[in-house]
Amino acid sequence: MFTAINTKFAQTTFAIAATVVVGIAIASAPASAKGSRQVQTQDYQFNRAMHGYEGHANGGYFCSYIRIPKRVCNWRGGRSICKVRGWTLRQECR
Repeated sequence: MFTAINTKFAQTTFAIAATVVVGIAIASAPASAKGSRQVQTQDYQFNRAMHGYEGHANGGYFCSYIRIPKRVCNWRGGRSICKVRGWTLRQECR
């Protein structure tokens, strides 16, 4: 019984170690070996929070977005009072 458990544990440990080694090899490969695809980023300015496209686009890219508030802060009575004065929608396609 212990032999079967030890064998299963060894197989699982080997599979995890092999996955980590392959992941490190892929991550450390030069960009030319991974392909010529680059991250494309574009910013859009809005007065209110907007949603962007998230999903697959032409050319095999996957696009996602981040909404970033533009805050304006002032000091009053020893405190910082901040208000959102606009939004930046940052779209990234990989």
